[in-house]
Amino acid sequence: MELNGLDALFEKLDQMENEIEDDLNTIVKNNTIEMTSETMENERERFIKGYWTGHTLRNTKTQKLGDLSYQTLVDSEYAGYLEFGTRYMDPTWFLRDAFFKQRDKFKSDLDRLIK
Repeated sequence: MELNGLDALFEKLDQMENEIEDDLNTIVKNNTIEMTSETMENERERFIKGYWTGHTLRNTKTQKLGDLSYQTLVDSEYAGYLEFGTRYMDPTWFLRDAFFKQRDKFKSDLDRLIK
C-alpha cells in the first residue's frame, strides 16, 4: 500500500497547530486586557465611600505569566479587604464581577475560534 501526500498533510497540520496557538494567545491576551479595563471601571464606579485615593486603580494591571497565560493583577496591599470585605466593611465586588462578565465573552471567543 502506498500513501501519497502524507508529508504534505503532516506539514499542513503542523502549520495549523501554530496558527491556532497564535490565535488562542491573542484571544487570551485581549480578554485579559478587557477584564483589567472592566476591573478598573468597577473600581472608579464602586469606590465611593469617601476614602478612595486611587492607589488600587493605579496598581491594577495586566501581567503576562507565560505562553497562553495572562492575569489581571490588583497589586495594592489591601485589595483583598476591599474585594471580600471585613467584619466591619461590606465587600465591594470589583474584580469578581469583571471576571464573571468577561468569562462569557471568553467562552464565546473560544467557540468562534474552534468553529
